[in-house]
Amino acid sequence: MLPVIGATRPWADPSIVAIGRLPMHTLRTGRERVRLDGPWSFALFDAPDAVPHQAVDGTRDGDGIEWRQIAVPGVWPLQVATDIPHYTNVQMPFPGPPPRLPDVNRAGVYRRRIEVPEDWTQDRIAVRVGGADSVHAVYVNGAFVGYGTDARLHSDYDVTDVVAPGFNELAIVVIRYSAHSYVEDQDAWWLAGIHRQVELVRIPPRSIADVHVDADFDADSGLGALSLEVHADLGESPTAGFAVEAWVERLDGERVTDVAQSQIDHEHAKPYEFTGFLAHLSWTDLTVAPWSAETPHLYRCRVVLMSSAGAVVDSTSYAIGFRRIELRDAQLLVNGAPVWIFGVNRHDHHPDRGTAVTTADIRADLTAMRRHNINAIRTSHYPNDPAFYDLCDELGFYVIDEANIEAHAYNRYLCDAPDFRSTWLDRGARMVERDRNHPSVIAWSLGNESGYGANHDALAAWIRRADPSRPLHYEDAIRVEGWNTGGTLATDIVCPMYPTIAEIADYGSAVASGVASRPLIMCEYSHAMGNSNGSLADYWEVITATPGLQGGFIWEWKDHGLRQELGDGTARLAYGGQFGDSPHDGNFVADGLVGADGDPHPAMAEVAWVHRPVETRLDGADLAVRNRRFFTSTADLEATWTLVANGDAIAAGVFEDLVLGPGEERTLPLPHAVPPRGDVRFTVEWRLRRSTWFADAHHVVSRDQVVVRDDAASRRPPAARAGIGELARTCLASIAESAEPAIWRAATDNDGIKLRLESHRALGLGDATLGRWTSAGIDVTPADRLVAHSVTRKDDGDRIVLLHTFDVPEVLSDLPRIGVRFELDARFSVMRWCGRGPHENYADRKSSAVVGTWTSGIESCPYLVPQEFGLRTDTTWLELIDDANGERIRITGLGAPFSWSATRYRAEDLFAAPHSSDLREADRLIVHLDAAHRGVGTGACGPDVLEQYRIGTGQFVLEYALEATGQGTSGTAPPASESSVASGGSHARNEGERTTSSARATDHTRR
Repeated sequence: MLPVIGATRPWADPSIVAIGRLPMHTLRTGRERVRLDGPWSFALFDAPDAVPHQAVDGTRDGDGIEWRQIAVPGVWPLQVATDIPHYTNVQMPFPGPPPRLPDVNRAGVYRRRIEVPEDWTQDRIAVRVGGADSVHAVYVNGAFVGYGTDARLHSDYDVTDVVAPGFNELAIVVIRYSAHSYVEDQDAWWLAGIHRQVELVRIPPRSIADVHVDADFDADSGLGALSLEVHADLGESPTAGFAVEAWVERLDGERVTDVAQSQIDHEHAKPYEFTGFLAHLSWTDLTVAPWSAETPHLYRCRVVLMSSAGAVVDSTSYAIGFRRIELRDAQLLVNGAPVWIFGVNRHDHHPDRGTAVTTADIRADLTAMRRHNINAIRTSHYPNDPAFYDLCDELGFYVIDEANIEAHAYNRYLCDAPDFRSTWLDRGARMVERDRNHPSVIAWSLGNESGYGANHDALAAWIRRADPSRPLHYEDAIRVEGWNTGGTLATDIVCPMYPTIAEIADYGSAVASGVASRPLIMCEYSHAMGNSNGSLADYWEVITATPGLQGGFIWEWKDHGLRQELGDGTARLAYGGQFGDSPHDGNFVADGLVGADGDPHPAMAEVAWVHRPVETRLDGADLAVRNRRFFTSTADLEATWTLVANGDAIAAGVFEDLVLGPGEERTLPLPHAVPPRGDVRFTVEWRLRRSTWFADAHHVVSRDQVVVRDDAASRRPPAARAGIGELARTCLASIAESAEPAIWRAATDNDGIKLRLESHRALGLGDATLGRWTSAGIDVTPADRLVAHSVTRKDDGDRIVLLHTFDVPEVLSDLPRIGVRFELDARFSVMRWCGRGPHENYADRKSSAVVGTWTSGIESCPYLVPQEFGLRTDTTWLELIDDANGERIRITGLGAPFSWSATRYRAEDLFAAPHSSDLREADRLIVHLDAAHRGVGTGACGPDVLEQYRIGTGQFVLEYALEATGQGTSGTAPPASESSVASGGSHARNEGERTTSSARATDHTRR
């Protein structure tokens, strides 16, 4: 049994939030620390009651315990084979009700010998546990020193009286599940262990205990103001004469204020008058540069505690930014401007270390985000590592800081439960106390999906009093009480989860009519699970046109796959249930814009487009160009143009000296004469002039293609009349004869989560779209048995013309696709086409894909769970090329543009495979040509595909010509390479832009 606390079992009592823990404070510099990262001794027990006292009693010999080495920071389910990761979304991993705990509730004991320097003995010494999941207890030399909850904030313990100079024994007991697990029920893996740093901290006997910084900026006057509230710890016997000095300087050390000084009141025995050992200092009318996500100007505030003799007793400094956050006229304003929130939700995740992320991991996330024009992050659903906020301050991101409160499984109960009240208050208050000095934090969130009750109102009231400079955010308050006027005690922002476009438009109407007065910023929307993020452009068309709407946070940033070694020596990125964890929620944990290893999914190109900082559109016969940034000009960008005629780039150039001020819109004449006939488009790109922290010079940050004349027929190539050999003639005939109707696609996660289909059916739930499709048998029944199909063939010299007609009956409305499928020899390994590209695109996710002539290799499935992928839309011709000899099959659309895909996987194989590691490439190239293809939507956890992107009933026609050509007919196929379309992970190249690179059109290589 654990010494001291074993009998009372605080981990089973939600009202006990800490024992012996020091008060939370803003994190500071200037303290001497010893980092304790690295290997620790570790022993795992089945329950905290099973931990013998010898495990923590300070001795090392003869304890009979089997110790092993484990890394700190780290999580033991990824390091110790006797315990496993466990994934659930809503449901708890063990049965309730709260605060009941499972019988097997493992406890890990971490042991390490620590050395206390001799010269530390005159000071106070603390142990800091950066983060331990779920709760922890600390012992030093066998003495119990403290217990703490909240896995996502650090806990400090004073160990001055129990350590001695030299070597000491530190033991930390981490308990996997606690009563507090019921409010840590986030949509993520349950991973136990010490996942953040452990440190020894040296604290002077009299010290700066905390500093509250209020760095304000008045946009009207252009001046800043600063006030400091400095809390001093004067020990047990406060004496007179202590004072605080402070000043502000640039990061290069040049001062921007004078040195201010304030005495500290030490006379605590003054009833009704004493307010604490405080000093207040302030400055006004400061000439400073404001902080924003676009212009993250930082300064350094230095604070010094002086003794009565004038000696420096303690000192610290903070990176600060001058900015003002306010709500006015149904808008969230930063320095007076109603900024766009181009946001994502972000969990701490690494495929090998789980929640134990490093500063380098965080920086890599932020770098990839900014490459895709993301400027805001919601810390779903807990406070992040302190390094995250430092980087957001430095690099420029708006942050909604979220308390570690999610009671998803019991969200209508715990929010009013009195025994959880202290849990609510402690978690939210400690978050504010730690992070209040960060300029990147623009709002406080009371947590996520925890109902709405008295505990929320109590926490909201505390935060409003402690920090009135920021608004509050809490989604469930408006879900329960309504968007227009509901939940105002708990949220200043209308922050719905997965609303429809119609719903946010209706809210805009409520703002316009005066019924509603708060800004709407979606806390979660566009669920990025698998092939997803349909209608992003439709959301932003409404957002940018509707006062009161300011954007939102896409769910979510990264897949949570965990690397798992298989019996054959290979490895895969596993999802829920693949470790033997039960109950589980399967691949619902794989719902990111990037993979677990950070590779962008194709939808990232669309994300970058809707977030683009500069917008170009056609205005009559001119170009209208608008800078969508609020604080910075386009001086850091260079604008280039390409004239695309009939799918080919025929001219390119640079808009010389084009600089737009913040928010400026300008009309420009077309930069080149327009050809008198055919399909004519101008592609305008804005690129970085110089390398930055997030991308190299020439990285594309914005791309728009304006259509001067839309004439798809003009994009068709002339018929190839060069004559073909018998082998090619046979190949064409085989295609013409084998092309079969196809109405099925390997269901996307948004069509329905296939891994849950049978269990949902057994429960009578079903997945609306996928369940309907499979009930109709379209996944297993030949298409021509369900859809009437006829085909006519015409041999026209060396080409074959096929006309397919499909009649979709009323009972099969809203099919996945209407088209044909055929197979080719695997030697065809290059794709060349004229249509939208370069990246994968669908009917409701194609705004970022521009019309041109593109070349690419055959792609692999980019999604953790195999599903439909690789489509290109609005195509007039397609060539499939044998790269070894240049032989190619050309497919030319003779009617409306078509959609197509060419992969190494049949739809039935994709649908049958539960994991990408189960996929095996076919020895053929599987080609789909579609007259219509359903959009992707975001229905896995959000709205389904909009009506205009669904396939209705009636007649559909697909007409195309088949030709076989040699290398010389269409030119040698350029090698496939990567593209930087604000990336998106594509591997296609725009040929026209290659040929005009000498005219300052930079080669599209993703860096």
